Amino acid sequence: MNPPGLRSTMIFSPTHPRSVPFFCVLAFVASAAQAEPKPDSAPLSPEASLRALHLPKGFEARIVAAEPLLLDPVAFDWDARGRLWVVEMADYPLGLDNAGARGGRIRVLEDRDQDGSYDHSTLFADGLNFPNGLITWREGVIVTAAPDILYLEDSDGDGKADKTEVLYTGLSEGNEQLRANGLRWGLDNWIHVAAGGHHGKHGADTKLRSTRTGTETLVGSRDFRIRPDTGEVEPQSGPTQFGRNRDDWGHWFGTQNSHPLWHYVLPDHYLKRNPHFAAPEGRVHLPGGSNPPVYPASPPEKRYHSFQQAGRYTSACGGMIYRDEHLFPGTGENPATMAFIAEPFHNLVQQLALSPDGVTYAAKRVGQKKDDVSSPDFFASEDRWCRPVMIRTGPDGALWIADMYRYMIEHPHWLPQEGKDELLPHYRLGDDMGRIYRVNRTGAPPRAIPDLSSLDAAGLVARFDSPNGWVRDKAQQILLWRGADPDLLAALQKCALDAPEPLARLHALCTLEGLGKIDESGATIRSALRHPHPGLRENALRLAESSSDPATRKVVFGLASDPDPKVRLQLAFSLGQWDDPAAGQALADLLNETITDPEAGPFLAAAALSSALPHLRPLAESAGPDSRASLLPMVLASGDRTALTHLLAPVFAPEGEDNATPLPQRWRWFGAFLDELAARRSSLDALQKTAPDDPLSQLLAQSSRLFTEATARLRDEDATLPDRLGAAALLARHAPAREDALGFFHGQLREGLHGTHWPAILAAAASTGDTTLPEPLLGLWPELSPLQRGLTLDALLARPAWTAALLEAFSAGTLRPADVDATRRMQLLNHPDKKTKTKAAALFDAAASPGRAQVLARYRPALELAGDAAKGQAIYRKACASCHTLAGEGIAIGPALETVVDHPAEKILTNIMDPNLDIQPGYHAYSATLNNGAQLFGLLAGESAASLTFKTLDGQTHAVRRDEIATLRSTGLSLMPEGLDAAISVPEMADLIAFLRQKKG
Repeated sequence: MNPPGLRSTMIFSPTHPRSVPFFCVLAFVASAAQAEPKPDSAPLSPEASLRALHLPKGFEARIVAAEPLLLDPVAFDWDARGRLWVVEMADYPLGLDNAGARGGRIRVLEDRDQDGSYDHSTLFADGLNFPNGLITWREGVIVTAAPDILYLEDSDGDGKADKTEVLYTGLSEGNEQLRANGLRWGLDNWIHVAAGGHHGKHGADTKLRSTRTGTETLVGSRDFRIRPDTGEVEPQSGPTQFGRNRDDWGHWFGTQNSHPLWHYVLPDHYLKRNPHFAAPEGRVHLPGGSNPPVYPASPPEKRYHSFQQAGRYTSACGGMIYRDEHLFPGTGENPATMAFIAEPFHNLVQQLALSPDGVTYAAKRVGQKKDDVSSPDFFASEDRWCRPVMIRTGPDGALWIADMYRYMIEHPHWLPQEGKDELLPHYRLGDDMGRIYRVNRTGAPPRAIPDLSSLDAAGLVARFDSPNGWVRDKAQQILLWRGADPDLLAALQKCALDAPEPLARLHALCTLEGLGKIDESGATIRSALRHPHPGLRENALRLAESSSDPATRKVVFGLASDPDPKVRLQLAFSLGQWDDPAAGQALADLLNETITDPEAGPFLAAAALSSALPHLRPLAESAGPDSRASLLPMVLASGDRTALTHLLAPVFAPEGEDNATPLPQRWRWFGAFLDELAARRSSLDALQKTAPDDPLSQLLAQSSRLFTEATARLRDEDATLPDRLGAAALLARHAPAREDALGFFHGQLREGLHGTHWPAILAAAASTGDTTLPEPLLGLWPELSPLQRGLTLDALLARPAWTAALLEAFSAGTLRPADVDATRRMQLLNHPDKKTKTKAAALFDAAASPGRAQVLARYRPALELAGDAAKGQAIYRKACASCHTLAGEGIAIGPALETVVDHPAEKILTNIMDPNLDIQPGYHAYSATLNNGAQLFGLLAGESAASLTFKTLDGQTHAVRRDEIATLRSTGLSLMPEGLDAAISVPEMADLIAFLRQKKG
């Protein structure tokens, strides 16, 4: 049946009048007056909700499906016949009975009268467990429904699923918002899946078992890709919370509730080839910092937590890169790339314009301003029940948006008890509604949705010329399902060589790869490698990785000087696939030329290092000072003494020779070499004894000269302090000179106490692992500035023996508990060593703060005081700036505090005094112990197959190889500590709140 009103009348453009019905305003006023909590707005009919929609000038929207045809839509896809398949997550948030009862459904919608609105709905499957993603596949559909990935098919033609196969099982079944989803087709002929996690380590133990192969794969918290027909699975970079998507050229993007658009620059399947280096964070948040602003048309919704996120992203999901030219026709060879991200809490979809920025992109919100006020975002509804959750480029070129249409979109898990109690009756309001919008340019009708199911091979190859990404992808899939034949292969090779559109050539090549015929296409690959379009060259490099053709490899190696940074990035990855001297030389040239290239940032160097293992000798032979330290762990792990000789040669070359390393630099690097040997339980003597007469041993025999030169520089009082520090740092690693070197550091810590080099002195002293270091440091404690005290505490907390000495200083009265700020106190109270943790707990017990409720009661009088904002700034600097930024001041560890100005004073007080009541995703504290005994404490900022990235309390990031980590655990607590009441009085709290709420600038 056709839902009432869903006809041509349900079209809206900005030229139509719009208003919020008066009864909606009355409902809001009435609800506020009720003693018993009621919904603060009423649902609107599809027609009324459409009228409440804001779109940019020149665009119009149409609701193509609504209740009762479908309910609770969260994901959708089209099949080869053009039918629309929809996932209905009817059991959100806690099950049909709020106790876990399954209720997810799959529907198939058809527009049988071809008027542009769907008029027929078939319930294909129901009773699914919180389904949230799908892709049409062969004769059925693949669905994510944790713990399973299912294949459903109608084998008897009655429109109902009668065949169910569990393809994979083992997905995390945690919070219903944080489950694997997505299912997007890649140019690599895999289906890509979003992990559902909102931060690194979410679902870290997830093992996915393929029912076809019987094998288990640890995917952890990363996204992954699958081949359903063979049962293969492989982890990918991530995590993405809801909606992993790509552009036309195979670049992948994802979202997380406060981060609307990640670009995954470093693919995990390349990084995992080399576990001997710590890659940088492999994703870039294109809009910049977390929680960028949004511009809703709806009135503010009541918040129960995260008040600093009002008017900012808090539920980003379902984003996508627009893959057509219909809505945004570009000019020139590189038209604008548009991204769209759903933000259901604020009832909108935001548009971002992406422009190339080195190996990644820059993003800028697309919007207009009137009288210096930003207009609402691209798709912004005044209807508070409108909840856009998924966006797709339709086969017709239009923008399709799933509106789950719920009163409450936030999962109860994230609510404080107050919110849970108030909203309990409303958890499922709207579960009998749902809409799908189609947004189009006014006066430019969308194309007809094609039926690809009846096309022959030639017709499908011809579809590669389509400007529409979905059409090209589906044509590629169908050709792979049908299999290779001579006519098809001839058509694909002709398209790959002669098609005028670069994207048509790309899909032809990718189809050949999927059919296993890419090695037979040397000429087509070389043609793509030489093509003017950088996207085609970039993908041709990936496709050439399986080629053994010398002519093809020659063209590949010649791309080291390609003008496009993304092409050079892919080349750096691909060169690791060949054990070929020419590939090694090309990689060495690329690494040395670009390791400090600001355009590539750290990413091109990471790509090159991921490819290093087959090419260690040429890399070591030509390594510059910036790459030598990164290559060292790989060379030592390989046991290749020739490569190690090449790597060490510049360190021992006499001064004045072309390849000689300057003395301070060679001391620093040779010290790192000695540390790496010690970490591997080896030494200079052990290396020499292995092969006493080989070139490496002969080179190492010159070590005494380095130590002699360092000793001379250390004793030269006219030498610069940095030079003497470098010399001492090396000598501290040399047993005969260690005592003198440590004595120098101890002396400099006092002599340089008031100089600008003191942080460098402390860092160099701490790098030696000197067990006696706490004594001179703690002896200086009364004379240290607040900054120096923080640096000292961080140094002493870095090694267990030093931490023990720190605790002894408390017992001896050298330090008082109040000398340790609340953040570092939490670090001690959550120390991985049980003895240290117990002693710290006993130490701080006397100064421990009472229960949070008591603390809040004690500080509530601050809300009645007229605080002094000027005094509050000093409190901010003392208690907050070490972890937060405000108006450009502070260290960016926790969330920025710019939007606190809009918070109620009581909520600011609650967030300060009880930080664990509401821990934002990504701000849980982690503690790591490294194999060398060093400690790291802070946020886990990212992870790859081979490394983790920490953000420590000084605001610095530290990439650490996984094989360097002995233990890793979460404290389960926010990085923001409890106990600030020990440092802030009630009047000072009033001052601080006044400062935080004061308008800045």
